Amino acid sequence: MDLLERTIEALDWRFVVDALAAEARTAAGARAAESLTDLGSIAAVDASYDAIEEVIALEEVWPLPIGAVGDISALVRRTTRGESLDAPQLRQVGGTLEALSALRDGLQERDELAPTLSATSHGIAHDLDLTASLMVAFDPQGRLSGETYPELAELRVSIIELQTSVRRTLEDLLKGDQFSDILQDKFVAMRGDRYVLPIKQHAKRWDIGVVHGTSGSGQTVFVEPHQVVEISNRLRIAEGRLRAAEQRILAELSRWVGMDASAIGDALTAATAIDLSVARRGLARRLAASRPTVRSEGVVRVTAARHPVLVLRGIDVIANDLEVGGDCPALVLTGPNTGGKTVALKTIGLCALLVRIGCFVPADPGSRVDRYEAVLADIGDAQTIRGDLSSFSAHLVALRAMLDAAAPGRLLLLDELCTGTDPAQGAALGRSVIEALLDKGPAVVATTHFAQLKALAMSDVRVAMAAVEYADGKPTYRVVADATGESHAFDTAIRMGLDDHIVTRGRELMDDAERALSEALGSLDDQRASADAKAREATALRDELTRREAQLSVKEERIAARAKQLENSAAAAFIDRLKRAEKAISAVVAELQRSPSHGGVDSARQTLGALKGLVPTQAEPAPAPVHAFEVGDRVRHRRMGSLGEVTALGDDIEVRIGAMRMRVAADQLEPVRSAPMPRSKRKGAPIPKAKPAKAAVLADALKLATNTVDLRGMRVDEGLDAVDAFLDEALSHHINVVFVLHGHGTGAMKQAVRRHLRESNFVGKSAPANADQGGDAFTVASVRMP
Repeated sequence: MDLLERTIEALDWRFVVDALAAEARTAAGARAAESLTDLGSIAAVDASYDAIEEVIALEEVWPLPIGAVGDISALVRRTTRGESLDAPQLRQVGGTLEALSALRDGLQERDELAPTLSATSHGIAHDLDLTASLMVAFDPQGRLSGETYPELAELRVSIIELQTSVRRTLEDLLKGDQFSDILQDKFVAMRGDRYVLPIKQHAKRWDIGVVHGTSGSGQTVFVEPHQVVEISNRLRIAEGRLRAAEQRILAELSRWVGMDASAIGDALTAATAIDLSVARRGLARRLAASRPTVRSEGVVRVTAARHPVLVLRGIDVIANDLEVGGDCPALVLTGPNTGGKTVALKTIGLCALLVRIGCFVPADPGSRVDRYEAVLADIGDAQTIRGDLSSFSAHLVALRAMLDAAAPGRLLLLDELCTGTDPAQGAALGRSVIEALLDKGPAVVATTHFAQLKALAMSDVRVAMAAVEYADGKPTYRVVADATGESHAFDTAIRMGLDDHIVTRGRELMDDAERALSEALGSLDDQRASADAKAREATALRDELTRREAQLSVKEERIAARAKQLENSAAAAFIDRLKRAEKAISAVVAELQRSPSHGGVDSARQTLGALKGLVPTQAEPAPAPVHAFEVGDRVRHRRMGSLGEVTALGDDIEVRIGAMRMRVAADQLEPVRSAPMPRSKRKGAPIPKAKPAKAAVLADALKLATNTVDLRGMRVDEGLDAVDAFLDEALSHHINVVFVLHGHGTGAMKQAVRRHLRESNFVGKSAPANADQGGDAFTVASVRMP
């Protein structure tokens, strides 16, 4: 076995490759994954990583339809040799070419999101006319399409007609008397490609047709009657012509495929490259892998790295931070047996191999794994019977190959260096090997139990040390940098059940120097474990302080939220009070609409004054400018919007609005720029006396737009209908008093309205309106509420 094959087997690399191939969506992609080797450059690795990230980005918006690309390479090669493909094979070619076109178009439409994959898709440039022709060449049943090829449709119709004619003729013979005595059974059969009837054996010499075979017993002869021979011959000819036409079309399509074979091959190669990116993405998902930084200095610096084979097998893996290369091109791993040294060694090697084929590594983001020209490993027992080599001899053969292959830009992995011989000599030889390897420039990772190699880092700045942790009498599988681990052979023997007296005797047999070194290393381990424990305790305290700080922050946020909640509650209460005030004001307005009287206005004023307590005090708006008013000025009440006349001056202004007088603050009034009122309305002029009121409620009623109906321009019957409709509306809205504007005119409408009101069951009292209410052109009426 050569060193490369030994490396692949030792690192279980095939297991990883098989997992990668399983993530491919096409057969060609799986084959390509299985044969993947070094990509050849850092630029190629980075391009592969870009493509993986683009696959991840596309998953959200447009998963790549790569699975529709079939494995048609062998079919295309056949066409280049002049062979014709059958209909199913050509359909497969057409479907794949259409899938390739869709893949290319989809990626090029998303060029900004996936530039690397889009650039790869430019290699898909096969003949689109060929694709279109293949897609319309076949019907849904898989036959050559009669719609695309009319000659086939005509032949098929002719064949069906001839088949129908043959069967109809034979069925007539079965029903008739001519064959009734010689039929063995009444059915139509097929012998070869001919329609026949089952005739009794003795009748075959009667010349009733062409014999096409007999039954197994010989009692039945299958005869094609003379009546259908001619039709059957024509049928066979038509079928032959159909087959010839179909073969000609299939051959033409196959030749077309062969002519475009080179472009189709390039398209399939591009699709396979895209599928490899999909497979790499799938493996990264399974490994929870991330993109490392890749350079050429021969450095591995991974954070929370996991052994990929163990992850793929579903084993809960202890993650470790590992580093080799740079200022320390050699890393010596020490520690107890079964403690995880070899796992750490393989993790470094597998991460390096994954980078060489453009895959993410099972480590946290921010890790670095440089691209090595080669990764070589000597792991495990290579004893062979055929080569007549012992374990140590086989190990030396591998070491010799390692020394020959050592060069800058390579990574060499050595497990249990120079074991299998005298420990003192093996340790000395191992140190010499590491020194010789480092002189040649590769990065080296070695595991060992030899004390001399453990001390190598103390004398050679090119060597870094790390140890797998041993705590509480057992390994933790955690790698600790800059630690020199004791092998703990005696402790491991006890843990594995070896008798105590054997272990004790073993300790006694160690010479003083070995025992002193072992005890010193053990003491260092204990001190380191104590220091680690204190560091973990400090970390725990820091985490606890961080947690408490977070809790205090949460409490502060809760207090702030509570304050905001109280503020919102106060605002809600304010809004609630406003709503209640608004509701009460609406009730006052509604009551005024129902009973618009002077007394109602006074009552409303008192109610509105009482509602002031419902509305929280807020900053008053800037006061409106106060004008100097004179008696007789026309004014508008700012809040009510009503027009009136100033009748007296003082601290407040007395204003007459309709028949109602009120005192109003000057800042609540604004002058109305209009023509002056008639002198008869001014103070000092005689005011016409109102007509005697029919009832106080009518004389005191206020005429509003909401309680007045206008009949002007209507005929009498239309006006009376409008009055009834308005009374219905007044009842539904609880309006107590209504006004009817009928005008003067000829007096017909006025008389009819007043008579109608007097006779109406919905009206209590009615009377002509007084001067303040609009005069005799109006009639005022009280509505009788139910």
